[in-house]
Amino acid sequence: MSGSAVNGIGAGGEAGAAAKVKAQSEASGLGKDQFLQLLVAQLKNQNPLSPVGSQEFMSQMAAFSTLEQVTNLAVTGEEQKQMLAVNQSLSLVGHTVTYLNEDETTSVGKVESVDFGEHGFSLTINGESGIPVGAVTQVS
Repeated sequence: MSGSAVNGIGAGGEAGAAAKVKAQSEASGLGKDQFLQLLVAQLKNQNPLSPVGSQEFMSQMAAFSTLEQVTNLAVTGEEQKQMLAVNQSLSLVGHTVTYLNEDETTSVGKVESVDFGEHGFSLTINGESGIPVGAVTQVS
């Protein structure tokens, strides 16, 4: 009878922990390191009378591998996006552009340089620096 009580507690605890982990991952975005830590903690704290089966373990490892690949893909995509923005900004140098000023008026000038700062890229047009690339409305 005590064996069934232990199985009941272990099963309920695992289900509750799984629900808690699922809720936390949905709320905060579970990363590779957190996923691996949870997997190791599950293996360390599993019920000795009902250990994790090999099929469930392989399923979790497949989920980890998928998470890792998606994370790597997202990083690569972000790097490509950044390089595309750099190339587009640099391609404006020497071109005449129309852009919006802070007061919503338009100005026209030749792009002299691109500045790479902490808050993104900005242009120097006709000696005026700090013009956001997004303010450009036309390139000629």
